Amino acid sequence: MEIWSIAIDVGIVLAGIITGAIYFIRKGYAKSCGFVWKSKPDFPEDFSWGVHSAIHETLTELRVQTDSARTQLVQFHNGGQFIDGVSMKKMSLTHESLTRGVSSEMPTKQDIPISLCVAGLGLLKSDEPAIHITEELEESWCKNYYQNTNTIAFSMLPVKMKNNIVGYVMCQWCSWNKTDIIDKDSISKELEDARVLIEVQLGHQIMSKKKK
Repeated sequence: MEIWSIAIDVGIVLAGIITGAIYFIRKGYAKSCGFVWKSKPDFPEDFSWGVHSAIHETLTELRVQTDSARTQLVQFHNGGQFIDGVSMKKMSLTHESLTRGVSSEMPTKQDIPISLCVAGLGLLKSDEPAIHITEELEESWCKNYYQNTNTIAFSMLPVKMKNNIVGYVMCQWCSWNKTDIIDKDSISKELEDARVLIEVQLGHQIMSKKKK
């Protein structure tokens, strides 16, 4: 019985040594001892999920700081061709943060021809986060759209990559009570800061694609 007891103790010790060796090898200590352990191949890091999460966080922070109903990132893209081969330019809402009880524009703000939005997009030319009152806009598709989504006022800035406008970031207010107490200076700063962060995040997304 004593011999069996000693054998069992030795087996436990050996199992512990083997387990410990495997642990240290996996932790990378084996390299200094001349061992090579590679549990899986190296793949290029994918930043896509992190980029989208960061953009949503930026929009949510912007919405909270500006006390707005919706904050959005809209991006321009190609959408097919005309019969003469000229590329069709469109825009789509890609990221959105909403306050409680406010409807999303995500289902309807997709693949919209830019030609429909000339009047609204013309406001981006000034590159200033001015406060625009929907009722004061000239009659256009954009004005009708904002009226249908109960957007009382909005402010937006172009988003640029390598000096090209690739979309815009926007705040929307859906209540006159909120609109009447807007602090324009504060809104301007928050929107500017959000624009910079989103441009950086989109830049990371481009870099991650180049690594693949």
